[in-house]
Amino acid sequence: MEARYGLEHGAYIWGRSVHNIHIERLWCDVTRGFGRKWSNFFLSLEVSAGLKPDLNAHVWLLHHLFLPAINQDASDWAKTWNEHKIRFDNDRTRSPRDLFFFGMIQNGPRGFDADQEEEEIIEDLDAYGVDWEELRDADVMAHHMEHNTDQELDPEALETPFSNDGPHRLSHVEVQEPLCLFSVEYVTQLDTHLALNPHSASRNMNSRRDVWIDALDFCRHLYN
Repeated sequence: MEARYGLEHGAYIWGRSVHNIHIERLWCDVTRGFGRKWSNFFLSLEVSAGLKPDLNAHVWLLHHLFLPAINQDASDWAKTWNEHKIRFDNDRTRSPRDLFFFGMIQNGPRGFDADQEEEEIIEDLDAYGVDWEELRDADVMAHHMEHNTDQELDPEALETPFSNDGPHRLSHVEVQEPLCLFSVEYVTQLDTHLALNPHSASRNMNSRRDVWIDALDFCRHLYN
């Protein structure tokens, strides 16, 4: 964004800002919708089904078994959210999909390559875009604090609290693709075995637990 629009332009909101309350609200809804379900599921596997998250092989097996299902849940949730109705002050209701579609018709294409409108003059940039109602939502703020416990206030930022400079430290989580210890032949054997499991296509979390136990036992047999 800054490469496109330039520095000190306010094109990108750095750090944890009250201006980001809409995305925090969305993350809260994602967690409720399907994120917490998977988090609790993986914790239960660790407690009572032999999952060892520090072992690369176990992480690979989780990806192999459940990543498509997680992506499916995410797609289903996004489709539902895009169709849900939002009520406005005049009691009109429109879905996000409607707002996007009719907004394109009314205002023209949006994006980097679209014609840019004349820049709006904003008197109070620091209050621009703040959703005060959501900011006072205890559930939203509790969700933010729960998932951002490692963030601390930068003392240097207190000297220039209204600066739009980037932060001195960016949050970064490096996720490496887990290494598969099996040959293509062994992975094929695993998939063939799982296809015979009556719970392999189930979306029930208890059934998925049985699939994990079955797959883990089969992998141990192959590896030994």
